[in-house]
Amino acid sequence: MSEYPPFCYTEAGEAKGLAVDAVRSIMNDLNLESPILSVPWKRGLRYLEGDTSSALFTITRTAEREDRYKWVGPISLARLVLFAKHDADIVINSLDDARKVRRIGTVQGYSAEKYLKQKGFTNLVSNPGDQKSNPVNLLRGFLDLWMAVDVVGTYTAELQGINPNELKVVYVVRDQPKYIAFSRSTPDEIVRRWQNALDGMVDDGRLAKITEKWLTTRTASR
Repeated sequence: MSEYPPFCYTEAGEAKGLAVDAVRSIMNDLNLESPILSVPWKRGLRYLEGDTSSALFTITRTAEREDRYKWVGPISLARLVLFAKHDADIVINSLDDARKVRRIGTVQGYSAEKYLKQKGFTNLVSNPGDQKSNPVNLLRGFLDLWMAVDVVGTYTAELQGINPNELKVVYVVRDQPKYIAFSRSTPDEIVRRWQNALDGMVDDGRLAKITEKWLTTRTASR
């Protein structure tokens, strides 16, 4: 996994989060025992592109990535949004409006950054690591907007000691379901077993309970 709260993160050396609970439940159903390790995002992608069986979560399934990995999911539904300060006088009715601001915070290599670059955005401030500094920089005025998944943004702000009510969603870009990605070298039968186990969690309501546990209070004010 890669740090991406509330889907996956470490606390006191322990892996936690919505996706972690889902993966552990799948592994339990399949009678698998393996540690869940946290690695930097770029390193995780390198593992996926290697010659051994490996998996990384959570990850957005995009056209660019479709044929590079094998997929299990979705394990969660989410929305890609633009955050602003709660008192900012910014109105965003389209992505064209977002082009007019000076600075939009993103993270290098994340699907949000790639999406905006594909759309021709040149006003991005992309962190090399993770989201942690983006809500801080937004409130300090170093950023005009911050692009992130809605629940990730809210949770990340809380982890930095920021009240989520200090942020507001000014534009919903698109839905962005989250998946588990397996390397192409992973046998198809393993991927099918994981997908079948996840489908079973959907059918019996366990995935909905995990989602409710983690996301019920993770919505930013609009």
